[in-house]
Amino acid sequence: MTRIRDRCFVAVDAEPGLVFSLIFFDHSAGKTRTIQTPNGRTVTAGPTSPWTWELAEMFKIEKGKIRRIEAIIERAPYGMNSGSSNLEDSRGHRIL
Repeated sequence: MTRIRDRCFVAVDAEPGLVFSLIFFDHSAGKTRTIQTPNGRTVTAGPTSPWTWELAEMFKIEKGKIRRIEAIIERAPYGMNSGSSNLEDSRGHRIL
């Protein structure tokens, strides 16, 4: 994963301890998916073209800690804009 971006906390209900969020995980793929095995062989694992995971997640919070996560994940075109931010903002939040 090369970038996490466009985090949006859509709803928070403190009484039952529920949080619903939307988020995008960008995967640049390509060379990042090529590894060298312990015996020296070079292997490309998984997709070699970039993609984005678009996630909808529900978190259950108990005593200040996340106790459960339910997620729906959809593959989207790489770098797809969320619609809730401008293009410049959606290119931020790098993790690697």
